[in-house]
Amino acid sequence: MSDSNSRRQADLPALSQVGGAYDIEHRPTFTRPRLLLLKVTSPLVLFAGVFVAFTVFFSGGAIHLAASATVLACQILAIALVGAYLAVLSTVLMNKFVLRRESINFPALYFIPAGGRLKRDWSELQKVTFARRSADISAADQIVLSFQGHNEPDTTDLFIKLKEIEPLELKKLVYAIVTNAPHATFEPPLNQVALEFPTVSGIKHVNFQNFTSLWEEEFSTRFSPTLFVPLSPSARLRGGTIEILELVACGGSAAIYAAKDNQGTSIIVKEAVIPSNSSETLKTKALELFNREALLLSRLDHPRIAKVLDHFVENEHHYEVIEYIDGLDMRRFVKERGPQPLDFVLNWAQQICEILVYLHRQAPPVIHRDLTPDNLVLKVDGQLVLIDFGAANAFVGTATGTMVGKQSYMPPEQIRGKASPQSDIYALGCTCYYLLTGKDPCPLEVSSVDAESGLSQELNPFLAGCTEPELSRRFASADTVLAEVRALRRKRQLESVSKLKKSLGDIVPE
Repeated sequence: MSDSNSRRQADLPALSQVGGAYDIEHRPTFTRPRLLLLKVTSPLVLFAGVFVAFTVFFSGGAIHLAASATVLACQILAIALVGAYLAVLSTVLMNKFVLRRESINFPALYFIPAGGRLKRDWSELQKVTFARRSADISAADQIVLSFQGHNEPDTTDLFIKLKEIEPLELKKLVYAIVTNAPHATFEPPLNQVALEFPTVSGIKHVNFQNFTSLWEEEFSTRFSPTLFVPLSPSARLRGGTIEILELVACGGSAAIYAAKDNQGTSIIVKEAVIPSNSSETLKTKALELFNREALLLSRLDHPRIAKVLDHFVENEHHYEVIEYIDGLDMRRFVKERGPQPLDFVLNWAQQICEILVYLHRQAPPVIHRDLTPDNLVLKVDGQLVLIDFGAANAFVGTATGTMVGKQSYMPPEQIRGKASPQSDIYALGCTCYYLLTGKDPCPLEVSSVDAESGLSQELNPFLAGCTEPELSRRFASADTVLAEVRALRRKRQLESVSKLKKSLGDIVPE
């Protein structure tokens, strides 16, 4: 297997190891009615079970013709009721598609359509069709998997409604098919598929154009070679109280994992490793830095900063436990939706500035060091949350004597190892440039939107004030930047009101 394929399969831990599995939750529209039915009928089913057990025991352990017709009919009805209850219960408990390297398991609801075969080998998959249930629908709303076993004369078509699984899970399902059933044909071809998913924020469009190259880009970004062997799924830390679920990203001397604690709460675990060939002096200095910053970060309390819950050392590996934030990071958000409108960017810039003001007012000031689109998560309510402080990056850099981080977002002084609060301001400007253009800025240059791009250049003076390489020419503090952003937003609001008044005046003359 090539390195590229290995990286791609890392995102599907289910498929990256023999016997492993990746679950995709099935969310049919009638889930709540089923749960309500189970809850309401449970006393009746319990009574029916007791009735059958009592009458069978009373009749000598068997249902026989000597019993009266009424009792016999009640026994049959009770058995049918218990059987139906157990069947509905199984559809609630067995509600996941389970992807393995060799096969796929379907939820219990597919028992009848699948002819009783809920487990299908990928080798039996012949065709994948993106279909519409009605000609009135503009885009495909279901995916049809056509299976045919060696001794089966006809194909078995299993329909998956797209609204019943998450868009990201659909992509993983398609990736699993492409990886494990390369012989299967797609109708229409993947690069011609366009899907629509209703979400709380509107219709989300999903397509698979340049599918292979997009996956390559995604995994080359998130997974690169490490100097150590990352933890495998099901590994446990902190005396068994933390269970690793999957590898989220890795590279060099660090790795990030999705995990859960012993109460089932989702968390993020960041792992940093000092290379064995580092000098003892550097190791000691790095460890002091890691402990000092981890302790300081654990004391932060801000609604838009992911909390550092714990830090510890185990087997000479250093770990931070970070609050899990449910949302989409801004890099992926922009990749999916393209460059963002100026007003959106200013709103997000104000949120980031408010976070930086809080951090830089700490004693001593807390410098994030890694403020990038990757470390800003957009929640469903439109609020940004800052995650993944650069403490571990600085820790690794100190131990190895090298610079760790994303160079396009790092000012000259940080590259020289002299980060200051103004370094975060530089990164803020670079991040705003990315949100406006969809492109990473050029390293160590003043960011500005090119006139030929066709995008608004109104923010260029602000971007220049943030990304000046010279500290003396850069905005001096987060408070200054926040005031500038608020002034820009007020100016645009007044301009909008003025334009509205003018347009109304043109429509309704005095």
